[in-house]
Amino acid sequence: MVRKSKINVGKNTNLTEIRTELSKYKHIIRYYERLIAMEYILEGNNIAQAAKFINVDYQTVHRWAKICEEKGIEGLKPNFGGGRPSKLNFEQLVQLDQYIQENKGMTQTDVLHYIEEQFNVKYSLKQIGVLIKGLGYNYNKAYPRFSKTPSDAEEQLKKT
Repeated sequence: MVRKSKINVGKNTNLTEIRTELSKYKHIIRYYERLIAMEYILEGNNIAQAAKFINVDYQTVHRWAKICEEKGIEGLKPNFGGGRPSKLNFEQLVQLDQYIQENKGMTQTDVLHYIEEQFNVKYSLKQIGVLIKGLGYNYNKAYPRFSKTPSDAEEQLKKT
């Protein structure tokens, strides 16, 4: 039997505010996942049901609910304590995510050029892969081309 939680998620936020944020940030996966859990709880479900619904551990959703109760919706936005801060801020990442969604089939190099042109920020190709993976996309690793490969290598392979 599941007991009712004493945590009041609606203390500093409401269902309309959650749904508005969901519509704005649906491609930022971590934040979106947290918003969905809080929406599910505000609709009358308990923490255990929300955890099962989004396939996350009960304790994780419980922690999110406590943060939402204390800090409101701003507390749900991911903040990483360690490591070097990103060269792109949260809004730029959202803009990049929307651009990738609108332009299907982009390569890592295309994303690299877009970031350099749009935000005037330089990344290595490897870091672009990390950035893209963090946004929830799955790109294959970019391999450098061998310098002595003939320009018509694919044609030569087709002839054999």
